[in-house]
Amino acid sequence: MNRGNGPHRGAPGDNDPLGGMDDADVADMWVMNPDTGSFELRAPGGGVVDAPGTTRPRTPGAAGTSEGRRRPSAVEAASGRGTGSEQGAADDAPSSARRRGAGTAPAGRAGARNAAAGRDKAAPKSKVKKRLKWIALTVVGLIVVLAGTAYGYIKYLDSKISTTAKNAGSEGVPKAEEDAFGRRPLNIVLIGNDSRKGLGKKYGASEHTEGLADVTILMHVSADRSNATLVSIPRDTMVQIPKCVVNGKTYPASNGPQSFNESLANGGPPCTVSTVDKMLGVQVDHYIMIDFTGVKKMTDAVDGVDMCISEPINDPVLPNQQGGTDLKLDAGNQNLSGETALKFLRARHAFGDGSDLARIKAQKAFLMALTRKLKNSASLTNVQGMFKIANIAVESLTVDNGLGGVDKLISLGNQLKKVPEKRMAFTTLPVEEYPPLPKVKVQPKQPEANNLMAMLRTDTAVTKDDKPAEQQPAAPPTPEAPKVDPATLKVDVRNGSGVNKRANEVAADLVGRKFVAVSAGNAKDGKTHATSSITYPKGRLDAAKALAAATGLPDSALTESTSAAVTRFELLIGKDYPGTAPPNNAAPPTEPPKNIDMETADKNICAPKKNR
Repeated sequence: MNRGNGPHRGAPGDNDPLGGMDDADVADMWVMNPDTGSFELRAPGGGVVDAPGTTRPRTPGAAGTSEGRRRPSAVEAASGRGTGSEQGAADDAPSSARRRGAGTAPAGRAGARNAAAGRDKAAPKSKVKKRLKWIALTVVGLIVVLAGTAYGYIKYLDSKISTTAKNAGSEGVPKAEEDAFGRRPLNIVLIGNDSRKGLGKKYGASEHTEGLADVTILMHVSADRSNATLVSIPRDTMVQIPKCVVNGKTYPASNGPQSFNESLANGGPPCTVSTVDKMLGVQVDHYIMIDFTGVKKMTDAVDGVDMCISEPINDPVLPNQQGGTDLKLDAGNQNLSGETALKFLRARHAFGDGSDLARIKAQKAFLMALTRKLKNSASLTNVQGMFKIANIAVESLTVDNGLGGVDKLISLGNQLKKVPEKRMAFTTLPVEEYPPLPKVKVQPKQPEANNLMAMLRTDTAVTKDDKPAEQQPAAPPTPEAPKVDPATLKVDVRNGSGVNKRANEVAADLVGRKFVAVSAGNAKDGKTHATSSITYPKGRLDAAKALAAATGLPDSALTESTSAAVTRFELLIGKDYPGTAPPNNAAPPTEPPKNIDMETADKNICAPKKNR
């Protein structure tokens, strides 16, 4: 408080309303009078000063008076003036009462000081409320920003995924049937593209645009997601590649059997899917394709794949010779990632007899180890790891339109995670040498290939559930086709399917199966037939059943010729002709073909040794 410039300002007796209390805290001197309920300014000497503008109500007077008198002012109290009874009454007021505050706040400078003091006392509560308010707003804002960022990031990832149509035409191949609970199995084609686009001759071959289907696997996941079967299709399998229409461009059907891996160069993944549909008699639901660069990045993202190497590997690149990856590995447990993992998957001459079938065994061991790694990878249990893998995946994968979104890929991954490792089987399509090109090309081996695919078409697990099965009557054994040398059957193939060149395709397929296809042409009546049939010479029922088993037709399609002069078999192709993977009227097999090479993902399989 400003004391002014006068000497001894505020001394007793001076005209000072505060009675010389310049250094006192005025806020501490305001107290409530319990008699009146009003605030009063009490001087250090005990006097009370009325609040300016306040009228004190009259109260019963002191002894010897008829009514109460005015209490002395602070100046009077300080100078000793005023009645003794009045001073005594003030002095007798309890100190606790003097300190209590209630009623109306004092006015004037003292009131302002008191109001300021009141604000200071209320400040902590007010500040807490403000802090809570701003914290709440900040949290809400942060959630909105994070949600927006996550949404934006997902949309960013979605924009980087390459997609195409699922197939290039697969008419006539039925979709998998629902089970009793309305669930459907999933058929997914996994394609490893050997395209060198942008890589030059780094991997020992000329640069392609589309590439070839270096690795193709049909993955069947059961309707209840309790088991899965992964069937590798050898790249050198001779098949009929169907007509493919991709982005308005038509790729004609192959004239006779061609290597399966060429389907990818005939219009991309949609044509490979259509070839699988026709070849195996299953309708594929989705496809996923990865290239060389993607394999390297994905194995790095999961910190490599732990592999058992049974013996030292040395796969040199030899001058002026095909093959060789420059892969060098010591025997024992090895962690493969990046370039080393890619070399391992591409190597052929380092395993078995150096064929594609030997390489498939090595790839199968790698995929089993990768499956275990993905199921147990720490990268899949933290956000940073998931974003890392997601970034690599969208840059390296091409998928069908049905999987064209991060959310859809995550949903698929969650479904696959439900399959136990011990019920995830890896096998290879049963094949045998292709007679026109033995030791170079192969063809599906019948009836083993059809039996394996029949199990997938009927959603029959190739692995055994360890849960006790309900007691049911044993199914009647499936009758085997009669043992007949196909070279003794001369077949005329007639096209009544309405599909151009279908007779040529089937005739070429029969030749590949060692039958003698005498001719191929249209149906004799020139009409389209709904059902297929086989007309056979008299007394050749066993041979007709062998032909029916090879083509997938039921015994009900057989008709004996009425003419004794007929010596050849006539195969009429109708609209229902299933090709090389047909259903039949017999009960579907419940066991996989014997001598099939099959392992489950829970086993640690070593890479195969090289034949000596």
